Amino acid sequence: MEIHLEDLEEKTRFDVKLQIELYNLATKVMNSKRKREFEEYLEERIEKIRKILNKEHGKIYEGNTLIFSF
Repeated sequence: MEIHLEDLEEKTRFDVKLQIELYNLATKVMNSKRKREFEEYLEERIEKIRKILNKEHGKIYEGNTLIFSF
């Protein structure tokens, strides 16, 4: 399912983008010694996105750019 940020309410759009940024940041700073903790954190971010959007799977677009897939 395609989800376009511009079609969402402002608060929902903010919440989704925040979770995506937190996910992306965690992947950049992931520590191999604590990989399991980081993987759990990444899964939590995905679960939050699913809950916010009430969708199990989807592709999130900002304009014509795919920014996240879950």
